Amino acid sequence: MIGECSLIFRCILGRLKEKVAVITGGASGIGEATVKLFIDEGAKVAFSDQDSQRGMALSKEIKSNGSDVLFVNAKMEFEDQAMSFVKRGVDHFGKLDILVNNVAISLFQTVVEASQESWDRILGVNVKSYAFCAKAAIPLMIKSGGGSIINVASNNAFIAGINTVQYDTTKSAITGLTRGMARAHSEEGIRVNAVCPGPTFTPFHQQRAKNSGINEEEFKKEFAGPLLMNQPGTPEEIAACILFLASDESSFVTGSFLFADGGQTAM
Repeated sequence: MIGECSLIFRCILGRLKEKVAVITGGASGIGEATVKLFIDEGAKVAFSDQDSQRGMALSKEIKSNGSDVLFVNAKMEFEDQAMSFVKRGVDHFGKLDILVNNVAISLFQTVVEASQESWDRILGVNVKSYAFCAKAAIPLMIKSGGGSIINVASNNAFIAGINTVQYDTTKSAITGLTRGMARAHSEEGIRVNAVCPGPTFTPFHQQRAKNSGINEEEFKKEFAGPLLMNQPGTPEEIAACILFLASDESSFVTGSFLFADGGQTAM
């Protein structure tokens, strides 16, 4: 009975009430869904994106509904911009409890086709930005008594995509980064986990379907491929997994990977 009351109480108040979160790549797709869900769950959120138009539009929408939010137009692959973003979030809201490293790009090339410039770009966005944001966040989390870092990896860290060798490589790197940070900072009260989405239909893939001249439903069917659930995920479904790892409900979880891939890695 006490456990049931506690659960109801948390749901009424919001699972992230009084928490402060910073989220990268928050203006669209999984990032946007996470920003909205965190605010619905009571968090105060600062989010970054290099798309200033989408970021400002989302910020305006959230504020019109009565919630405070901070949008920062920045490129996380640059250490100074990543560090500044995290600091601005803390300066605005007063502390830091949660970091969601979500920003990423995809490049469709084989290792033979890939150039030094493309390697530098994807490693910067998909790997270095996560490390830079964590570098800024961890000392601030320690001051707040601990925190939770969620890295958005991919099941491509474990199964190869088609002509996505660079993306697969970076997402594999994130699994190592997650384990390493979890081990290094557990005694400081910081949990570090990764979500590993499978095919997730975001605005990026919406545009891919449009550019290919393929009907959206046909694209989804092809994009999902051999999944046990026969359909791609939604940004909201991935955001729900991120919420679990951000909340106190996952207090005994660190150094782990949460697969949200429709059963693709089970096949």
